Amino acid sequence: MTKVCGVQVEGPLAPFAAGFEGALLAQGYSRDRARQLIGLAAEVSHWLGESGLGASDLTGEIISEFFAEYGSSRSRCRTVRSMEPIIAQLRSLGVATADRTVALGRSDTEEELLDCYQRWCVGQRGLTSSTADEYVKRVTAFLVLWRPGANVVVAELDGRAVLGTVRTAAEAMTSPSLRCMVTALRSFLRFLHATGRARASLVTAVPALKTWPRTALPSTVPASDARRLVAGCNTATARGRRDAAIVLILLRLGLRAGEVARLALDDIDGRAGEMTIRGKGGRSDQLPMPVEVGEAIAVYLRSARPSTSGRSIFLTVTAPIRPLSSDGVGSLVYRACERAGIERVGPHVLRRTLATETLRAGAPMSEVAQLLRHADQATSSIYAAADVAAVAALAQSWPEVQR
Repeated sequence: MTKVCGVQVEGPLAPFAAGFEGALLAQGYSRDRARQLIGLAAEVSHWLGESGLGASDLTGEIISEFFAEYGSSRSRCRTVRSMEPIIAQLRSLGVATADRTVALGRSDTEEELLDCYQRWCVGQRGLTSSTADEYVKRVTAFLVLWRPGANVVVAELDGRAVLGTVRTAAEAMTSPSLRCMVTALRSFLRFLHATGRARASLVTAVPALKTWPRTALPSTVPASDARRLVAGCNTATARGRRDAAIVLILLRLGLRAGEVARLALDDIDGRAGEMTIRGKGGRSDQLPMPVEVGEAIAVYLRSARPSTSGRSIFLTVTAPIRPLSSDGVGSLVYRACERAGIERVGPHVLRRTLATETLRAGAPMSEVAQLLRHADQATSSIYAAADVAAVAALAQSWPEVQR
């Protein structure tokens, strides 16, 4: 039996309990929350002992069984996700093997399949890790629709199942999300065939989505609303200083959400006033850093960034402290819109806004393409909306029809 944070831990997890407190506090958890999580670990450990199981048997399936059959008396520790920080500590000691299985509630077989697919995307197809992770997320959504609550059996996946599931997704998803899922699904089906998991390729079973030529101007944010987005960030708080720096980066440099998430301390050259941007396809570019962007980053680094050995610039503000993800960047932009009282937009709309304002200021499309780091100016033309008043001045009057 071991006593940690005033909690008695007995059973298979007792020998490892002494390290729980330090590990949790290092991740930014408060002592009160650490005590709650250790209490949960004590309950799980007791249940494992009664079930004749050891610490090495602690998998996602076993934890799900604990919550289904035994539950927890602690009001803030009632889900499988609550065990993630404990599992992470046990994994670091080489005791438990559960990882994303705990968070996603999938079977070990499916976990192995998707892990292999992720590695295949990076190693065989040359995708970045972030893109491969996004593909895995989209494929997971497909699998949930195909076999909700059941184990995935690849041999049962056929053309009828593919088509039927995509049709179901079309009723539940927006068009952009559906297009992303279909793209990832085609990649996943190629993986199944290439690795011998499927006898034939089912790529042709994925229906083509109807697309329309762009007939509307890209959505942008008016300059007044852009100012409100920044002003709405409460710079008296750590979260506000972080959000203000990110919103300014999006508005002044037009970075993608993933590029913001990948920014590292080594990417900032304060003396030269430049930032290194690691973009799509492993591309790396140096961009001049506007003064207000540099000042906002400096304020965040000096007084708001949590103390950590990691090199990522932007971190979460609540435990566990970790690098901010691209989804996290999107969420903070949504919250900024709500605070500013404007229609909710995502980070990419701010990128389009920069392109449009640069074009309207008189810059040629070649400079817009350089700013957005596009190899093809045609791509930039999709992002930058033309000045409607300027285009209208070029329109010729239509001759009257003579009868």
